[in-house]
Amino acid sequence: MSPRTKSTAALFGAATIAFLLTGCDPGGAQNPNPVGQLPGSEEKSQAAECDLASGAAVDLIADAVGPDDTVTAANIQKGDGGWYLGATIMPKGDDDTNEDDEEDAVSVWASTADPTADDFDGPLYAVNDTAQDAVSDTAATAAPNSFSDDSQLAQQVEDCVDGETDG
Repeated sequence: MSPRTKSTAALFGAATIAFLLTGCDPGGAQNPNPVGQLPGSEEKSQAAECDLASGAAVDLIADAVGPDDTVTAANIQKGDGGWYLGATIMPKGDDDTNEDDEEDAVSVWASTADPTADDFDGPLYAVNDTAQDAVSDTAATAAPNSFSDDSQLAQQVEDCVDGETDG
């Protein structure tokens, strides 16, 4: 066989194998549905875009819950009266973030100041029972009446956090 014939045969063979493999079921060797790319009926829908609070806001939540717990991120939703912040609070030393002892309860917080600001320093209000229960020995200031744990924005921020922990 001439070198040109060998090259053509090799190229044709490689193209044939590639074509055949594209139609194969991965058989569990690959993830056919990477996170966020499931078919419409299987993908978890979220009612809102999930924005993140600044590190200063996360630090303020961490200060509110005390040194025995860890807060790594907070999702936010902006409303007319201010912002809702949602965060998962984990006990320090809990290495198994997938363990669902309490269904990963989401703490919902509120602020009338912009929690995306790098110099955010509050105010911060505990809105739902999870946040109120997590507040350390300091007395939590009651959230203004414009914030409610059963409001649509509170539910959206919970969905954002649940999407982060489920994914």
